[in-house]
Order: sequence, then C-alpha cells, then structure tokens
Amino acid sequence: MNTTLKKLSETIAEANDVFDARYKDVDTMLGIMDQALRKQGIKANAVTLDCLRLNKKIVFLLHDDKPDIVDIAFGNKEGDIESTSEQDLNKMTVAKVIRIMEDNFLQ
Repeated sequence: MNTTLKKLSETIAEANDVFDARYKDVDTMLGIMDQALRKQGIKANAVTLDCLRLNKKIVFLLHDDKPDIVDIAFGNKEGDIESTSEQDLNKMTVAKVIRIMEDNFLQ
C-alpha cells in the first residue's frame, strides 16, 4: 500500500470509528481497493464507505495523475453514481470525512 493511500485510509478509518460511536444505529463498512482498480486498467486506488441499511456508498478515489486531489463519488452499492466532487487531499481531515458521512448516511 502506498503512503498516500495509507494516510487517507487511516483518516477515513478514524472518521468511521467516530461516526459509528455517534450513530450506533447506522451500520457502515470500510473497504480499501489497493490493487483491484489497477487490475481493471484504472491507475487509481480507492477507499470505500458503505452504509448497508441505506444502500449508499461513498468512494474516495486517488488517481495517479492527480496526486493532490481526492475524487469523491456518491452512489449506491450497485455502482450507480449520483454525484461527484473533488477535494484537496491535504485538507481531507477526520472532521471533514465525518461531515461527508453525516450528509450522506443520515436521513
């Protein structure tokens, strides 16, 4: 696992732990795609957050050709994407990830 993916996944994992402690009725699951996208020919790594109860997914993509940016895709478990955004990777904090989770996983 490269350093950038490791740092981002640790930030997201910490945010997920805080989110799970705050919202015990919302079940989330974290995943790391270290090589899966590369095997499909996509030069990127990803960290995923799934909310199984709501059938929602957040994907944090790290593209090789955009080293300072994290693309965030919002969709469902089937892979349908509702919206995307770009964020400065250096500004991706635990608090920011928690806000993203609250905005997408709380109803």
